Amino acid sequence: MTPHLQTLDLSKCDLFVELHLPIECSHLKSLDLSGSKVSKLNLGMTPHLETLDLSRCKEFVELQLPVECPNPNLKSLDLSGSKVSNLNLGMIPHLETLDLSKCKEFIELQLPVECPNLKSLDLSGSKVSNLNLGMTPHLQRLDLEGCYCLEKIHAPVGCLKQLAYLNLTGSLRFKYFLFNKWSQLPGSDSAPTLELTAESLDICPLHPNNNFPKFQLQCKYVEPVSSWSGNVEMLLSFGVCACTNLDSFSASICGLQRLGKLTLEGSIPEVPKDLYQLESLEALTLCMKKITHLPDSISMMKQLKSLTLKSCWLLEQLPKDLGRLECLKELILTDCIQLRDIPHNVRNMKCLRRLNFSYRSQVKELPEELGRLECASTNLGSFLASICGLQHLRELTLEGGIPEVPKDLGRLESLEELTLSMKEIKHLPNSICMLKHLNSCYGSRPSSKKS
Repeated sequence: MTPHLQTLDLSKCDLFVELHLPIECSHLKSLDLSGSKVSKLNLGMTPHLETLDLSRCKEFVELQLPVECPNPNLKSLDLSGSKVSNLNLGMIPHLETLDLSKCKEFIELQLPVECPNLKSLDLSGSKVSNLNLGMTPHLQRLDLEGCYCLEKIHAPVGCLKQLAYLNLTGSLRFKYFLFNKWSQLPGSDSAPTLELTAESLDICPLHPNNNFPKFQLQCKYVEPVSSWSGNVEMLLSFGVCACTNLDSFSASICGLQRLGKLTLEGSIPEVPKDLYQLESLEALTLCMKKITHLPDSISMMKQLKSLTLKSCWLLEQLPKDLGRLECLKELILTDCIQLRDIPHNVRNMKCLRRLNFSYRSQVKELPEELGRLECASTNLGSFLASICGLQHLRELTLEGGIPEVPKDLGRLESLEELTLSMKEIKHLPNSICMLKHLNSCYGSRPSSKKS
């Protein structure tokens, strides 16, 4: 009896169970039934409906969208917390926002051939297993947190150009994955960076008989606000369940575009072979306890400026052609306990300025004429004599259990800063007085700030 009604708000009507819409309700634009006990709703003839809120309707199981009367103007649909199990968006082709969060019974989202206006999709906490994003070219926000049944996301390169927020935390593949351009400060644009930490799993609940290795990842990916690289699609391409095809995984990593920094940690058994394809990579950090060698292709990374190897316990040697890294400025080797030597051609690195060699290793000496090294840090007494031959060294840190300061320290003609963090030293050599350019000398306890 209210044919011209435009807005109907029955939110928080805890006892409301049924709404009868007239045969034609052509003016209704906003309908809010949130928090009610409605279980079913037939939208019938509501061609101008723009907003429908059925959130927290714990008894709601079915939204009826008549084929003969699509809802072309519906832009916002909230079914969060309901018992809906499936939804066909073919009848609401211009939807912009869809919220199905906390729909624990939801298993299938049917997308039309194209869903051009969808900008925000929230399926967090649902049981959806497959998702095709190739039909949502303007998607900006996608929340899939806690989707434990998710196996595959179809996301062809180019389909997520507008994506600014993606949450996959809590899926079988990703223990943590939050991609959020909106959280970045204005003017903070830089090259994309990726940090991946892998933990081995004994079994994949979705594929218990699969022989592939099983990993759960923590993924931190940052991309400049103003750019699109296709990297998010690439990261999704190797699946969302725990089963991991290592060849596909490596190919995905090496296919990332314009990546500036890459960190790989954890239980991954080998370094991707084709890292040289990351032509823009400037900083590479590997903290991989199971790797026994590095691929020779690392020597082909012409833009690499920083290489960090940390806790690579089984690594015995570096690539023989490591000296080909012409732009390398920083080489950090930490806790590589089986490492036996450093290739002599490292001295060809004309840009190398910093060498950090700490914790245990089998290395006995440094290559002679080590480039124009300006900064060194070590707690290995085995090659202190080699360090004293570095004529261009400006900063030196000696730490740990080294029993004494090298007597020939005065040979470091260019040394400007000296830091000593050594438990056992009792005196300094007289040669320290020969350091004409020394302007800072620090004495500190190990693992403390300079004092």
